[in-house]
Amino acid sequence: MKYLEKIPKEVIKDFKELRPCQIKSLKSGLLEGKNLLVCTPTASGKTLVAEIAAINRINQGKCIYIVPLKALALEKNQDFKKKYPKLKISVSIGDLDSSDPWLADSDIIITTSEKMESLIRHGSPWISKVATIIIDEIHLINDPGRGPTLEILVTLLKKILPNAQLIALSATIGNPKELTKWLGANLVIDDWRPVKLYQGIYAEDEIDFFNKKDNVLIPLKTEPAVDIALDTIQKNKQALVFCNTKRSAEATAERISKLQKLNPELKKMSEDILKVLSSPTKQCRRLSYCIKHGIAFHHAGLPSKQRSTIETAFRDKKIKIICCTPTLAMGISMDAFRTIIKSLKRYSPRWGYMWIPVLEYHQCAGRAGRP
Repeated sequence: MKYLEKIPKEVIKDFKELRPCQIKSLKSGLLEGKNLLVCTPTASGKTLVAEIAAINRINQGKCIYIVPLKALALEKNQDFKKKYPKLKISVSIGDLDSSDPWLADSDIIITTSEKMESLIRHGSPWISKVATIIIDEIHLINDPGRGPTLEILVTLLKKILPNAQLIALSATIGNPKELTKWLGANLVIDDWRPVKLYQGIYAEDEIDFFNKKDNVLIPLKTEPAVDIALDTIQKNKQALVFCNTKRSAEATAERISKLQKLNPELKKMSEDILKVLSSPTKQCRRLSYCIKHGIAFHHAGLPSKQRSTIETAFRDKKIKIICCTPTLAMGISMDAFRTIIKSLKRYSPRWGYMWIPVLEYHQCAGRAGRP
């Protein structure tokens, strides 16, 4: 209770108690402007740590909230606008050749690492007024695609904003002590999670769990990912099926749909999906067919309006199964009873079939085990 009294009231409102990582963050200097690397499981309360830092220092200057995906930036923008109506919240994810001077009036700016790096290069004058830097999914510094940009961005921010408080968040870091030293931060690490996450392998007609949970019998009738998805639907639960390619995600969703009855309540949604583009493509018609059966696929090749429709329907429990690529594992609020990782190998044009990174596995698995 003594910690709650120190936190800005607009952040916690009706909170009665804090979670372990939040208490540890306060003990590590969160309210004193100390840099922190918060490494705790998904759904353990990391975002609130970032919000406490931002609101606590809002009178000293702006907050920039850096996320890896445009979709995640838009989601955070909506959430923060609802939670902090008195503050000016802005999202900047567009033109990489603009300095976005209009952001000078914003209190909290949500952006991607690519866009933030561009804003620095274009000399946006308001950057000097930043008091708090939040970096979500900091583990992507190890990603072959996004990692170099993020590493350069963090290096630049540390140099041009030496007095800003930096809060880095992640659920999956293999070397937290080394990263903490590089960031010049205090390490907050904890393994508490609100819902127990059970992990297992499907083999010989059952899921063999390796953390003291009874095995689950699921007889193989078609293919493992499809059968486990159908078992999830029978339990009236939801699942995310992670596939390594867009084509695999679509094909898997279609196979599950063919084994499901039509859902009359989803007829309008399936029709709306066809209207997103002026001339529906084969992909649109395929998605519309799947949605009629309570199934969907989700990947970067879909128009943003279709993706947002699917995400909302999943949160509203209307869509039971989403077959998706691993990008959906990057922090977007899509919580499932089960996550099914269809294959642990991925094809690389240069190296052939390779094991997926351990970090990626943990990110996908972390979509389950959430409230």
